[in-house]
Amino acid sequence: MLVKVDKIIEGNKIKVIELDIDNYGSVIPLRELELKLPKDDSIIKALSSTEYAAIFTQADIDGVGETIILANSVSLDELNEEKKKAIDTMNKK
Repeated sequence: MLVKVDKIIEGNKIKVIELDIDNYGSVIPLRELELKLPKDDSIIKALSSTEYAAIFTQADIDGVGETIILANSVSLDELNEEKKKAIDTMNKK
């Protein structure tokens, strides 16, 4: 999922806003999420140094919450490229 990183809290949780890109290239906030961070420092470093990220989560065993298992930072240029692709796709219809 595409997210906007809000803030890291308590050292093992992060608040993010799930985003979507509509057919007109607008970034739409869908919902605010509080996710658990793994003990993997590389994920924490990736998320603390970016405003946007593509993340993958896994439901916790106890069924309460989700933990990030993979995170890649997304630059503003990459986000703008995705917006352009959405517009191009809409124009081709």
